[in-house]
Parts: sequence; structure tokens; C-alpha cells
Amino acid sequence: MAITSRHKSNKNFNMAGMTDIVFLLLIFFMITSTLIVPAAGDVDLPESNNQTQANPVLVVSINREKAIFVDDQQYHLGELESILRRKLENYGEAPTIRLNADRNLHMEEVFIVLDIARRNRYRVILGTKPSR
Repeated sequence: MAITSRHKSNKNFNMAGMTDIVFLLLIFFMITSTLIVPAAGDVDLPESNNQTQANPVLVVSINREKAIFVDDQQYHLGELESILRRKLENYGEAPTIRLNADRNLHMEEVFIVLDIARRNRYRVILGTKPSR
């Protein structure tokens, strides 16, 4: 006596649902990843073991050619203080700036930005990349 099934199995496997799940997972991980890209594209950051998690209001970047960027917009060093004052006037007391300075840059430009921050009572964190 042969046992027969009332339901016939479908031998075709539909991959549409599986690809939907894969794409949703891909989108999820792309959105939730915590990659921090420096504002100026070619800034080679120094390495550090210490990482500070802070939410800076502005990102100031200085690349190897001494070009200064504030949130992807290039400015001259002479107008930096007035630009920072204008952009940070509504953030209350001691707003935070992340300073991304190229590792091959002379310290003079970094000290100028730090001096501007000290005069205006801004907090500064230095952007680094994790050491290997």
C-alpha cells in the first residue's frame, strides 16, 4: 500500500523573497555603518589608539596644501574666525569643532585654528584614524 500525499510539492524555488531580504540587509548595514569620512577628501589623518566619541557641530579640515575647509566649503585662513563665529553663534556655550589636519602638515596652521578656538571658547577634538 503506497502512501500518497495530498499536496504536491513545487519543485521551483522562488528567489524573489530572498533577494528582497538581502537588499534590505544591505541597505540597513550601509545606513547604520559608522564610517567617518573627512570633509576634505585628501586629508591623511594621523593614527591614534585613543578615540573620543563626540558629536562636533563643525568639521574644520586642513589638507597637505594648507587649504582650509569648513564642512566641505573651502575658505582662506584670514576669514576662518568670522566664518566660525557666524556658523557657531546659535550653538550656545562651548560648541565642539573636529579638526582634521593632515599628518604631513606643519603645526603652524593647526595652532592658528586652535588659537581661534581658544579665543572664542570652542571645544576642539582632533580627528585621527585608528592605529593599525
